[in-house]
Amino acid sequence: MFINQEKTMIQFHIISRRQPGQSLERCYYEWAVIHVALMITTPSVMRTFRKYIQHFAIQDIAGDRLLFPPSSMGWETFASHWIDSFEDLLVPFKSGDYPLRMQPHKFTDSAFQLALATEDVIHETEGFTPGGIKLVHFLRKKPGLSLDEFNQYWRERHAPAVVAAFGKGLRKYKQNRQLSLPASAFKGTLFEMGEVDRYAGIEEFWFSSLNDVYRLREGGGIMAALRNSYDTFADRDDAFSLVMNERVVYDYTLPPGLCSPRPAVLDPNSLEAAIDAQGYDDWSNPARLQKFGQEPESAPR
Repeated sequence: MFINQEKTMIQFHIISRRQPGQSLERCYYEWAVIHVALMITTPSVMRTFRKYIQHFAIQDIAGDRLLFPPSSMGWETFASHWIDSFEDLLVPFKSGDYPLRMQPHKFTDSAFQLALATEDVIHETEGFTPGGIKLVHFLRKKPGLSLDEFNQYWRERHAPAVVAAFGKGLRKYKQNRQLSLPASAFKGTLFEMGEVDRYAGIEEFWFSSLNDVYRLREGGGIMAALRNSYDTFADRDDAFSLVMNERVVYDYTLPPGLCSPRPAVLDPNSLEAAIDAQGYDDWSNPARLQKFGQEPESAPR
């Protein structure tokens, strides 16, 4: 399932938080275990979502240690999905398997931030491997700037300032540029209450440890240099930070030999495919039970 790297892929980002009254541990368990198990055994998802990354917010990090404060929305999860096209994003929502398998498993609040983006990797150290500590900034464009002007400042002026400011402590830095995402695409789905296109860009920083993140506030002029840069193109009053642990669930965008194993549910000879073929509704229908050699409990004996 190698995806040609010369083909530009897009990303679908979902920022969310736990349900009211739910513990963070329960939310993370449902997301990391149950949700993943459903995704990797849902054929329409595995045919179209080429890469899936989960980010888990690290708690109790004071906002004054970061360039931007945490969001007032209390976001705690950040999911990134790689797809070939916007049409591929819609395939699971329109398929018979996704609504029956995924939508009943609702483990987060109904509030979401949704974004469609294309990535630009600015900096990556030799031998880089994904996962671990990340700082993520969600940026709105400065009032009066067009999206094109925002992107130009961000890429041409800000990116060099970031790399210079962090130096060796920065493992990787990339920018995700906003693509238009129509809210109507999510009507009738779990995401129909989500807000779209609020943030012009999402930037991601990979570090070796939390101490590298804290260097933002520990001398060297990093904070001052970056603040001056952001002021040229971003609305700092409506930006926020998340410090997160990155988990790569699967990746089919890599060269052969490096990508994840083939999804079993797409192999017609696998147990997962045989179970999927049974369907996911009408469990108590007597005709269905008889199809699989069972009798309803109420059947006469």
